[in-house]
Amino acid sequence: MTSPDSPDNARVRLTALGVVVACLFAALFARLWYLQVISAPQAEAAAQNNGVRIVYTPAPRGRILDRNGVPIVDNRISWVVTVSRDTLKFQPQVLGTLSTLLGAKTADLQHKVNDARYSPYVPVPVAADVDPSKIIFIKEHQELFSGVDATAEAVRTYPKGTLAANIVGYVGQISDKELTPQRKKEGYLASDLIGQTGIEASYEDYLRGQPGVTKLQVDSRGRVLGVLASQPPVQGHDVWLSIDLNVQQLAEDSLNEGLTAARQLVDKNVDDPAALANGNDNHYLAPAGAAVVLDPTSGAVLALATNPSYDPLDFIGGISQSKFAAYQDPNNHNPLEDRTIQGLYAPGSTFKLVTAIAGLKYGIVTPETPYNDVGYLQVAERRFYNDNKQAYGQVDLQSAITESSDSYFYSIGEKLYRPPSGGDDLQQVARDLGFGGLSGVPLPNEAGGRIPDEAWRKQVHAQNPVAFPNGSYFVGDNVNTSIGQGDVTVTPLQLANAYATFANGGTLWQPRIALKITDQAGKVLDDLQPLATHKIDLPATWRAPMLAGFEGVVADGNGTAHAAFAGFPLAQIPVAGKTGTAQVGGKQPTSVFASFAPANDPKYVVDVFIEEGGYGANAAAPTVRRIYDGLFNQPLKPVTPPTGGVD
Repeated sequence: MTSPDSPDNARVRLTALGVVVACLFAALFARLWYLQVISAPQAEAAAQNNGVRIVYTPAPRGRILDRNGVPIVDNRISWVVTVSRDTLKFQPQVLGTLSTLLGAKTADLQHKVNDARYSPYVPVPVAADVDPSKIIFIKEHQELFSGVDATAEAVRTYPKGTLAANIVGYVGQISDKELTPQRKKEGYLASDLIGQTGIEASYEDYLRGQPGVTKLQVDSRGRVLGVLASQPPVQGHDVWLSIDLNVQQLAEDSLNEGLTAARQLVDKNVDDPAALANGNDNHYLAPAGAAVVLDPTSGAVLALATNPSYDPLDFIGGISQSKFAAYQDPNNHNPLEDRTIQGLYAPGSTFKLVTAIAGLKYGIVTPETPYNDVGYLQVAERRFYNDNKQAYGQVDLQSAITESSDSYFYSIGEKLYRPPSGGDDLQQVARDLGFGGLSGVPLPNEAGGRIPDEAWRKQVHAQNPVAFPNGSYFVGDNVNTSIGQGDVTVTPLQLANAYATFANGGTLWQPRIALKITDQAGKVLDDLQPLATHKIDLPATWRAPMLAGFEGVVADGNGTAHAAFAGFPLAQIPVAGKTGTAQVGGKQPTSVFASFAPANDPKYVVDVFIEEGGYGANAAAPTVRRIYDGLFNQPLKPVTPPTGGVD
């Protein structure tokens, strides 16, 4: 037997130890070989990347022009004061000196310097639109302002002031939600500006341009050693709108006059001073409104006027909290809302366009079918009255449109009802004309409106049984829908587009807000063509009597808008239209007028909505008349509401 301390045992242990050491060295050499040979290229690239930092410089945005090339949004030079963070580490007193010169609080400047959204390798902007005399002072006294510099940057300017603000929109600092991986890949940084509303948002990819790129060589501590490469920014492309600024100005001015005139009208339906809106008097409030002008031959939008509106200059450099709060104040009626595409209104009797086509399409009436209007329609135990409970006697399709016989259209709505489901005939025609869904206009935040039916009623009942206690759609609902009341809501753009479809013979166009995209040399990069989205059948045997009825609204002595167009040259420029007085629960009625002209060769479609403005004949119609005065080179006169009025 061999003892534990025998030479054989010692030799075994040394051999085992040698094997272990050999294995360790083999593994070490293998790892070194892998790092130096196999992964050397990747390691070298990583080392190089560790010493390179990419800095992006924002590009000037492209311009926004009207159809004639007139700038609506342009750029101007703004002097921006910047501060180097590295310098402040060693000379913090510079910030106090700078605050005295700029008239700003040191704490506010420090807050901007600390903004983590800015790259640590570039100076941080702390003040914009600085007076040039102060810039010169900084340049001449660098011993006082070490690390402080000034750069000229392009910022948005609005040569026409607030005109078309709702259309062009504004830019603002990109949010965390907007800073998607794709945006980061495109070079967006957390400090960048991005279109927030309007054309600025819809055409962001065209307007933004190409940011400048600078590659900096830095050491292990992040200190800049030099510039490796630099590519200057390239200005964004120009967007040419279908908007005509002259027409836009005309629409905005006329709408403003229409609202002012409506406030002078007395609401005769209110006779109890204690119950009057706002506790003031019995005049219409008319706090807000919208106007739309379209080209019915292509769907091109010529004007979108909304009132009240806002000043896009307030958003340059970031809007103040007080100003934004004022814009959000309900007492100011939300100036940031573009009522032409976001305002949801009951269309009132202007919706009779839909009901007339549905009645003809489904054989409920012919143009010659007589109807005895006794002032109301009896449905079971309920009476649906005409406006002012007026009886029109014997009417047909043409005279029912001209005189606005509610009960004539009530009867069509009643007969189009198909129990037990309620049917969908009237609703389908409405959808064919573009109601109840997005029009497709390339502007953000468009509202789709609502065309009520059985499916909608069940849905809202399930969501809110208290507000909608019954989930069924009844014949009375269809009767209300037939004259644009009840749960029907439309936007002013949708209504204008529906009348454009009738005016052009049945083509529903996608509203077109931009015509083309060009580069800074004027080269066309994208020619944005009209897009027809639907075609409805309008036989001449239907369209002719309906057109005569719409012309009669304006030209016939019994027409509801006849007084509003007194003195207009209708023989040379016939106008077709329809008034609407939309009842709104708890509020004064909305005044509506939808129209097109010349009636025999339509070139313009114009509609106006005036919230709590009373009868369509008294507020909206004279406002539209002023717009036509301007469009057809007639003398412009103040909006003057006629007396009386029906829908």
